[in-house]
Amino acid sequence: MAPRLYLGLNLNFAKYVYGRRHTIDLARDELGLRHLEMVADNDFGPVFYKQTPEAFRDYHHRVAEHAASREVKLISAFTVYRDAGAITHANPQIRESAYISGLSIIEQAACYGAEFAGLSLFTMNREDSENPDLYRQLFDEGMAIWKRWMEDARRLGVPRLVVEMAAAHREGCSSIPETQRTLDLLAAHHKANPDDTSPVCLCYDTGHGISPAESPDDRDRDYKAWLEAFPEETYELHLKQTDPEFLATGHFEEGTGFIDPVDVLRTVRDTVTSDEVYMFLETPGKRGRTLGEDQNIEDHKSSIAVIEAALKKNGYEKDDSDGGWGLAEATPAAQED
Repeated sequence: MAPRLYLGLNLNFAKYVYGRRHTIDLARDELGLRHLEMVADNDFGPVFYKQTPEAFRDYHHRVAEHAASREVKLISAFTVYRDAGAITHANPQIRESAYISGLSIIEQAACYGAEFAGLSLFTMNREDSENPDLYRQLFDEGMAIWKRWMEDARRLGVPRLVVEMAAAHREGCSSIPETQRTLDLLAAHHKANPDDTSPVCLCYDTGHGISPAESPDDRDRDYKAWLEAFPEETYELHLKQTDPEFLATGHFEEGTGFIDPVDVLRTVRDTVTSDEVYMFLETPGKRGRTLGEDQNIEDHKSSIAVIEAALKKNGYEKDDSDGGWGLAEATPAAQED
């Protein structure tokens, strides 16, 4: 059975531009979306959490209350600036500091009643990653922290963690075999400790692709190959346009671009076996000038229209009761695509 899809918005574009309550209102009123991925940041993150944890929780609970009042679901707390990536730093104190950053993100997710907290696997320094022995050692250090986060998520009531596939070897999960090895390792930890850990799922990003110099296998730059490799593990998609070199990202325009959203969603429909998949439009836009910020809202509207048209072409219908998209039965699009 095809998964139920939820089209939502990653709030990266709003960081350092709008307050969280205003951003929720903007997403609901101007963009018509009810499923949001809240983005962690330094202002409301690990330092705030460590200094005054109760104030931290109270702040995020109030954000959640406002979302609920607008019938908006805060699906996740995610980091796009790799706030917790230094779990593979050679300095153990820096690794522990990065652990706390990740814990603060999981705490945010718990305050929101979110389905998951999402992170990049790690962000190892390039010079360290190019030393094979050191890479293996630091990879193991990072996995030890991921296992702690799995325990934290379970303790705090966050149902799952989501790791985002990356575009560089030094960030982990950049190739299909490497991602399979990593997810298998974390799945084994969950299987051995089912009552004390939350499982780890996968976020696929249409704008990420490892370079041919790092991986000559074209499958590692092919969304079809990724979705076919992880049909059960794919729980989330980051949707964005990019170029053949995966160097720039932007919004969708009808009928143009390297990434074809109709084909992406067809592959999701026909391949992914998760019961539901959350798809978040993730395009930062220009910060610091009102002209660019205002244009970014209009660009988001255009992208949303393109994605919704792609959903309809694949036989999906929107359920206005919750904003989800279900596959209509016996539709030509569902049968003939």
